[in-house]
Amino acid sequence: MRRRLAFAAIALGAIGAVVVLGPLALRQVAFFGVRQVELVGLRYLAPEQVLATLRLAPDRHLFDPVGEIERRAEAIPGVERVSVTRRLPGTLRLTFVERVPVAFAPGPAGLVPLDADARPMPYDPALTGFDLPVLDRPDSVLVQALAQVRVADSVLFQRVDAARRGRGGMVVLELGTRQILLQPMPTIDEIRAVETVRRHLVRSGRAFDVLDARFGGWVVVRRGRA
Repeated sequence: MRRRLAFAAIALGAIGAVVVLGPLALRQVAFFGVRQVELVGLRYLAPEQVLATLRLAPDRHLFDPVGEIERRAEAIPGVERVSVTRRLPGTLRLTFVERVPVAFAPGPAGLVPLDADARPMPYDPALTGFDLPVLDRPDSVLVQALAQVRVADSVLFQRVDAARRGRGGMVVLELGTRQILLQPMPTIDEIRAVETVRRHLVRSGRAFDVLDARFGGWVVVRRGRA
């Protein structure tokens, strides 16, 4: 029994030594130098911009601590969170979750993407090619309504060209020559109901100009724009 206990203690000590000293020892092995950096999940940020911000040393080792890399990455505007993993023998993989833009609004140098909190995002649409509804000014009510539309029905969101405030604070979505009228903070069910009606009208070939979904589950179909 004593021998077994002694053997178990030695084994645990060896494992602990490997855990503590392993990375230190491996950092001395040139074979595990970083030769490739993978940026996963980037859709809106330019990879060149991210790499410039990270400032990775050319002699970085795969088993160097990654905490500083995570802090720098998460400090980039537009980054929600990031995780860093290692792939032997020499690849660092950074997996990003970005804040999602939901609208464009005028800025000092042209249209600026806004997230669901109406915060400007440092995304260049010329590089990534994404398309968003256009607002005449930053408006938290409009971007929150658009974010709700995006969650409820991504196809409908892609059809929205612009959004604006209407009479009484209502939200007006412009879909080409047609409009959808919503409450300032529409529910998921209201958005899905109006999209169901829109699709039915389009499939059946019935003409309409306005779908008014401000009446607690009822969708009113109208001719003539609001």
